[in-house]
Amino acid sequence: MPFLIADSGSTKTEWRLVSPAGRVSPASIFTEGLNPYYHTPQSLSDVISGNLLPEFDDRKVEQIFFYGAGCDGSKRNKMVEVALRSNFADADIEVEHDLLAAARACFGERSGIACILGTGSNSCLYNGNKITDHIPSLAFILGDEGSAGYFGKKLINSYFRFELPDDLKKELEEFNNMELNHIMTNISDGKQTSRFVASYAKFLGDHTSHPFVDAMLREGFQSFINRIVKNYTNVAAYPVSFVGSVALGHQKLIEEILEQEGLTPGKFIQNPMEHLVNYHQS
Repeated sequence: MPFLIADSGSTKTEWRLVSPAGRVSPASIFTEGLNPYYHTPQSLSDVISGNLLPEFDDRKVEQIFFYGAGCDGSKRNKMVEVALRSNFADADIEVEHDLLAAARACFGERSGIACILGTGSNSCLYNGNKITDHIPSLAFILGDEGSAGYFGKKLINSYFRFELPDDLKKELEEFNNMELNHIMTNISDGKQTSRFVASYAKFLGDHTSHPFVDAMLREGFQSFINRIVKNYTNVAAYPVSFVGSVALGHQKLIEEILEQEGLTPGKFIQNPMEHLVNYHQS
């Protein structure tokens, strides 16, 4: 039975087709992110019909497992399901939060604490079957500690508060548009503000050896671990695993902080897709 797996963040969606006898499409298909917080039902359907369907060569899809950022309630999940069903009328469709994808990718049928550190951040306690506890990330404005959005916001704020050392300030201006009008326009238009701000965090990843950057990164990851991860019941009994480019890029620092807090580092996965394919095949 051919089935389709989708891993959708706010920035992009990765699709992978698994055919009968376990044959997996050799390459993923990518479309823009399908976060229902940022889309209408029609725009969701338009992305699927315009960018995804042309890649399928009339191959029939009988089942879809869609994991998405923003798929955290029945109303938003239904939006995604309706958009998928309008393009895959005969498929059985399961829409779940991307946290469940992270948990299944990291732990399969074992228990643990699964974390996402990418454009945004999130976490959950997983019992090998389902999510049993979830401390809200509070999204870009109120939370998202340890994410690219969080660090981008801290960097921009430090620049305009004259806190950056001169050498960092000069390099930041050389490789990023730091004009106030440019930044304010992009954060005020209401479209993917977190993604725009998160784009500035790449600068930190390129300057991790600088003491100012190291201190900023440590503060962000320490905040994520102390204020969120450590609030799960019996946290020391579980491995703590991570999905996302931010986590993988700063694995050693995060492992160091976890161990200092008496916690057990688990897997660090940039992309959960291969692990999701294995999970659903088994």
